[in-house]
Amino acid sequence: MPVKQHNIGTDALVFEKIKNGDEKAFEKVFRDNYVHLVAFANTFLHDIDSAENIVQNIFVKLWENRKQYNISSIKGYLMISVRNSCNNEIKRIYHERTYQHSIENDEMIESINYSDSRVMDKISSIINQLPEQRKKIFKLNRLEGLKYREIAVKLNISPKTVEIQMGKALKFLRENLLELKKQVYHMLW
Repeated sequence: MPVKQHNIGTDALVFEKIKNGDEKAFEKVFRDNYVHLVAFANTFLHDIDSAENIVQNIFVKLWENRKQYNISSIKGYLMISVRNSCNNEIKRIYHERTYQHSIENDEMIESINYSDSRVMDKISSIINQLPEQRKKIFKLNRLEGLKYREIAVKLNISPKTVEIQMGKALKFLRENLLELKKQVYHMLW
């Protein structure tokens, strides 16, 4: 059986009909592609409901914004849209899970009794493990209350460097404070 050649010119004509509000042409494109696109989205998400939502949203967006688009390959446009939307959804889920994990860790850290001198000694020890410049930046920000821009001027570095170094310092402290929380728990029990 010969392979059916895809005609880009035909796609352009079909999309021109959709652009002009032809609902039947749009419904045909939807029916011809929906199941395949959901299966494609599901290969990324492994969740059929999310896959269906993404594909439905792409078709809604396509219809709502049809006058703004110039599409010569409908299938190509739909496949790329599904792939990009799935990648965005995966990133969103990752960030949501990371944020949730961070909240749980922060709650654990907040329950540390900072008035215990043993705990404060451990925290000082953790801060002192930071590389020298990172430690300076951290202390200037957290202990002296300087803003990133002020620290950058004082240390003759860029504000972006300050931001990056603070991010690394906070990550290090967060990881080590969680370990401290476990140690404190064992010290107390």
